[in-house]
Amino acid sequence: MYFTVNDKELDALCGLSYLQQITYLRGIRPYMDRKTFMVGIKRGISYQSLSEILYVEPHQGIKDSGSPSRQQIRRAVKGLERAGLIAIQSLDKHLILKCLLADISYCAQNKPNTKPTQEPDTKSNANYSDNSIDSSNNFSKGATENNTKADTPHESDLSCVFLRKAFEKFWQQYPQRRDQLKAWDAFKQVNPDEALFIKILQSLNAQIEHHHKYQAAGLWVPHWKNPANWLAQECWNDELITEVMEIENAKHTTSPKKQSAVELLWDSCKEGADHFDFNFEDNIPSEYSNNIIQFKNDKTA
Repeated sequence: MYFTVNDKELDALCGLSYLQQITYLRGIRPYMDRKTFMVGIKRGISYQSLSEILYVEPHQGIKDSGSPSRQQIRRAVKGLERAGLIAIQSLDKHLILKCLLADISYCAQNKPNTKPTQEPDTKSNANYSDNSIDSSNNFSKGATENNTKADTPHESDLSCVFLRKAFEKFWQQYPQRRDQLKAWDAFKQVNPDEALFIKILQSLNAQIEHHHKYQAAGLWVPHWKNPANWLAQECWNDELITEVMEIENAKHTTSPKKQSAVELLWDSCKEGADHFDFNFEDNIPSEYSNNIIQFKNDKTA
């Protein structure tokens, strides 16, 4: 692994504690992406991994051996941020840093020339002086262009910042927040632009409202998917299909109330019972009715 530390970084490190200097030089700077100046995106880092990198083996005469604690590493990273060396752009559990003073073009310009060219003796002094003037002009132009490009942010750096901010909005809005690192990887695979990200948020809002509406109506709704699966399966396109299927399932699942055996028997007999009169008060037989046989018990003496 090869990397160069420029004068700006050395000046900023001057006066900091030993732990802060070694954290920057051993744990952060070697793993910086030279295109984006970011640390922790392509190769993940954490306070625990930084602590393991700074492990000191026990030797005779060395008192401070082992690894610094996570709290010490956290304070060292905060100190580097206050010194202007890095900017902390982390997610919840994903440590992401940006090296603010790492200027690759500055290091390339000051790299010594290992293959100096020699001018042949046959050239005239006039030609030599002209070439020297032209080369100095070209160098000044090249230096100006490189310095201008170094000051402007890289396009990939801007895209990474947009992705992180967009993922934070999506993560805060998703109802079931689980496996953030997997969700972040899936979000990077989707790599949405601004238009697609707006569509994702609008679809997610509509699905959340749809979910609450069906729950309030007492209808069955499926559980929320893992956010990584939701992104990988492009579920922001499934809103209308899911709604139609749930409405059809709700229609098929609703059935009339079942009647008991007594209610079924009463319904079958109710029509016939209307033709009969069960009031016996008006049909009491008289005492001398002909159709009643009276029996007398004659007792013999």
